[in-house]
Amino acid sequence: MDRQALITRFEAELGRVNRPGIDKLMGYIRGSDFYTAPASTKFHLSCEGGLLQHSLNVLDALRGLLVFNPITGVYEYQVAGKVAAEIPAESVTVAALLHDICKTYFYGTSTRNQKNDATGKWEKVPYYTVEDKMPLGHGPKSAMIVKQYMELTTPEMYAIWWHMGFNGNYENDTAAGASFEKYPLALALYTADMMASRLMEGEKQNKALFAEPSPATAGEFGEDPGTGEPDAPPPAAEWQEAPPLKEGA
Repeated sequence: MDRQALITRFEAELGRVNRPGIDKLMGYIRGSDFYTAPASTKFHLSCEGGLLQHSLNVLDALRGLLVFNPITGVYEYQVAGKVAAEIPAESVTVAALLHDICKTYFYGTSTRNQKNDATGKWEKVPYYTVEDKMPLGHGPKSAMIVKQYMELTTPEMYAIWWHMGFNGNYENDTAAGASFEKYPLALALYTADMMASRLMEGEKQNKALFAEPSPATAGEFGEDPGTGEPDAPPPAAEWQEAPPLKEGA
């Protein structure tokens, strides 16, 4: 995993988002541990830079799940040959890349004793722990962090809020199901997240089939796969470090 290449692509993708506050949100991301944090403690991409890789994987999975309509300029969520929803390209990028921003300031590290099979000796090995510095939940926390800096459309907010889908809690499951019906982007993002974590990613790195992103979904880092337009240069000079949450939040 070439982390600098992932950072370059991530910032180029978000550089296409044209709405007030994106510069401040990027300041938050750059000032946080987003680029170094794992995606999980042990289940998928439990490695430095795992969260960054996972976010781009979800973007690729989501773009692959949808169909871009060059006439309307939007992505279509097609079900059984019918268009269930039309989703702006910007919403696809925002929902996918920011759905797990709640995992900033979330992980810590520790060590434990583990037997080295090769030497037969016990060694201290590092592992990730949960040390949530902003205990505000998961999907809702991601939506709240983003909205501290930049507005979300209603479908984007529902998609990020419910990207974990069903969890066996009746009240939450009912709300998630209703959100999926009302805003299909939410169902699409949940599906893409599952595709990434279950099919694309191993414990420490992407599985061999997904070691390189598909040009059809990633645009080969050079152009928007939907519009064919060159990447907008990210406003790096304006992306200053920002605090975890706004003052008085």
